Amino acid sequence: MKRLVFGFVAALLVAGLAFAGCATGLREPEVHLAGIRLGGLGLRGGVLYVRLNVVNPNSFALEALGLTYDVELSDPAAEEDGGWVDLAEGRFEETVRVAAHDSSVVEIPVEFTYSGASAALRSLLDKGTFSYRVRGEVSVSKPVRTAVPYRHSGTVALGGAD
Repeated sequence: MKRLVFGFVAALLVAGLAFAGCATGLREPEVHLAGIRLGGLGLRGGVLYVRLNVVNPNSFALEALGLTYDVELSDPAAEEDGGWVDLAEGRFEETVRVAAHDSSVVEIPVEFTYSGASAALRSLLDKGTFSYRVRGEVSVSKPVRTAVPYRHSGTVALGGAD
């Protein structure tokens, strides 16, 4: 179960980076989950370190100054919040540079809440699925300096994400 939820968070970050590539008119970078490790647990949640392998198919270097993310899960019990609870939100502010026709591994710390994780678990037990939405912004600096917003939603089943 932990691996499913953590893999889901990584998939959302992958989607954000991929959407950033599409929105700037560049050839979309390939982003693959390279691994996840638990960084620690606290009273309200924990930290995961998500390792992504980013492949640049372009004939020029790509550079991003960081990204933001806000991941929410559907939870009918959270009526006062419109049926959504926060799973993870944060900012990754390190420069990521991938040379032309090359790849690079990036490790992103992702803080998550137990309330969000419990919403996913309840939904998985009841329906075998849970719905999510993610939004954020990638700060691209090369080849052109721009902030690229991204938004994605879908459903995760025991077999994987849509």
